[in-house]
Amino acid sequence: MGSKVINFLSWFSVALMVAGFSAGFVSGQWFSLPLGVMLSGVVLLGISLVWRWQRLSPSNPWWQWRSTQSGTNALVATLAVLVILGLVNFIVVRYPYRADFTEQKTYSLAPQTLNVLSALPNPVEVLVFIGNDPSASDSQSQIVLQNQLLLKEYQRQQPNKFKFRFIDPQAEPGLARKHNIRNLGDISLVYDQRMKLLSSGLSEVTLTPAIALLTNERKATAYMIQGHNEVPLSGFTESLAGAVNQLKMEGITVEPLNLSLQQQIPDDADVLVIAGPKLPLLEAEVTLIRDFLKKGGNLFLMLDPEVDVGLKPILEAMSAKLDGRLIVDPKHARLAWPAALTYGEHPITESFSQKLSFFPFAQAVDVQEQPGQQVTPLLQTSEASWAETDLTGQQIQLDQGRDRKGPLTIGVAIKRSISAPPPAPKEKPSPPPKPSLSPPSPNSSPSPTASPTGEAVPSASPTAPNSESVPSPSLAPTPPLSTESVPPPTGESLQPEIQGEAARVVIIGDSDFAKDDPYFEQTVNRDIFVNAVSWLIMDGDDPTLSIRPKRVIQRTLDISDQMRMLLSVFGIVLLPLTALATAAALWWQRR
Repeated sequence: MGSKVINFLSWFSVALMVAGFSAGFVSGQWFSLPLGVMLSGVVLLGISLVWRWQRLSPSNPWWQWRSTQSGTNALVATLAVLVILGLVNFIVVRYPYRADFTEQKTYSLAPQTLNVLSALPNPVEVLVFIGNDPSASDSQSQIVLQNQLLLKEYQRQQPNKFKFRFIDPQAEPGLARKHNIRNLGDISLVYDQRMKLLSSGLSEVTLTPAIALLTNERKATAYMIQGHNEVPLSGFTESLAGAVNQLKMEGITVEPLNLSLQQQIPDDADVLVIAGPKLPLLEAEVTLIRDFLKKGGNLFLMLDPEVDVGLKPILEAMSAKLDGRLIVDPKHARLAWPAALTYGEHPITESFSQKLSFFPFAQAVDVQEQPGQQVTPLLQTSEASWAETDLTGQQIQLDQGRDRKGPLTIGVAIKRSISAPPPAPKEKPSPPPKPSLSPPSPNSSPSPTASPTGEAVPSASPTAPNSESVPSPSLAPTPPLSTESVPPPTGESLQPEIQGEAARVVIIGDSDFAKDDPYFEQTVNRDIFVNAVSWLIMDGDDPTLSIRPKRVIQRTLDISDQMRMLLSVFGIVLLPLTALATAAALWWQRR
């Protein structure tokens, strides 16, 4: 009886010491409870040893007992396992290592991202403005989890210079207002005194270029062409003030530029923005812009329908053409405010798939493929929309053979190599009138189209007051207006990547979308403008532009019904029967 109590006391004391040590090691605090438990174990162990010593028999010392030896072996083995586990955990925490065995390296950052993070000169903070509602939907919780995983991976690469926070905009409205947050899920990047807003969702494709652009010490300058009744930059209700302020917050200098006065484009111009001119540019101005593009300059065109601003030579050099007709979308309450339902897979519109954007009084933009030119459709309307040829009718409806059915491309991004062959050869010497393109509608010959500019757009376009100042009615698109619809959105440009120095151009058939309008507060209209300028001013050899989203390849095993039945029989019947037969044979042999 006495030996059993001694054994129990010994093991119990060992258990107390292990428990106290584990509690102190895990919590990192060696006070009160862990030390008390360990001390109790030591005391009980001492009592058990003394008790065992008093029961010693000179002929059979306790250390020669079989129970003592087996107990010692078990104790040593237990301590060895604990020490090994502790060492393994210490090494893992001190020297973390991750291996991504997925085929597409889904959980690894791109080399371009690692280069950007390793080159960070100063800390960058990412603020994710998203609700902290515990009753949030599963999809929102999933988005938060994905954002955390991505940001933690960024922080793991640069723990001292990359920080992030999740902020509830309702709990901190002042901070949300300071960062110009408009939608739940917007992200603000803060670097020194500069900020950059991301409304296109958080992904490596959007975050890395944003960090590269924000931390770039190079001062980018965007010149807004003035002097042709363009959309005002400030001081008016409907102006580009909000978009311009957003550019300035991101460190982009915005300057007005009157080419007719200065007669040259400044050397520090990274991009020229022509936003909704109502008067045609002079030929000398067009020549300056064309030469600017030939040298690798970047151009952002926001052109309204039914107004010829004299940029046709530049557009033709890129095989681009403006449709000229107003796009109508019957699915929207405002008929002449088509929405973009499909966004191209491009840095400008990346992750906009679930976002809204409207383009009041817009026209379609068509660009043909050319060698040395990469064209990506950015914005496309719904199939229900169409380009209306006659706006003077009592009822606006799709006229087959005259109107152009959707989907229609509103915006495109063009990347054109400056060493590419000259513009596509003109096919002017083609006297045949090509009657086959126009449907056999007798009304098409007098070409009523949109040429009566003044009254053609009675209430739709704010450009109407200036329409009479447009000099030539020949501005209207060339007579045989196309009635062909745009092919389904391609999503991703399939043209080969442009190598070497290239000029970039963004063409959007509307200038109203970027104006300050309360209706656009819940849309990504302004983000499209800001992203377009940001993409245009990026260095041509910026490696972050080549980051593409990782695609998860779903691999499935397609087996026939016979094979499925065979596998079921093998797993459910044959394997258990084999094991049972083997066991029975062994029992019979040893019997």
